[in-house]
Amino acid sequence: MRVRLLLSCLLLLSALPPALGIQKEYATGKIVDIQERSRDRVLLYLVNTPIMTEDTYYTATVEVNGTVYEAEFLPHDLRQPFPGFWKANDDVSLRVDKHFLYLKRSDGTEAKFLITSTTHPPAVRESQ
Repeated sequence: MRVRLLLSCLLLLSALPPALGIQKEYATGKIVDIQERSRDRVLLYLVNTPIMTEDTYYTATVEVNGTVYEAEFLPHDLRQPFPGFWKANDDVSLRVDKHFLYLKRSDGTEAKFLITSTTHPPAVRESQ
């Protein structure tokens, strides 16, 4: 009986940290570049011919602690415009998850970006 109770308590305690949903801390980064791009999206096929439309999207390049992230803006609603108050060379507070960047807006809310690439710029060596 004690073994079952001990085992169930250990199982409950091991499942507790993921259930809390602990968020990562915010870091300060620098926006290197913001671009508006477009890509074609297939709406439907009509007699084996694709009917396409052009979708615009925004990419941001952000440098954080020596790592450069390139990410696409993911709005909650497709009609939601890109927040225009971010400019290149601005400092921004953000948090990095596994596949997403969350840039903090001036009103305290977050904008979600999908990370498309990660690079580490080479260290600059001084010639001796």
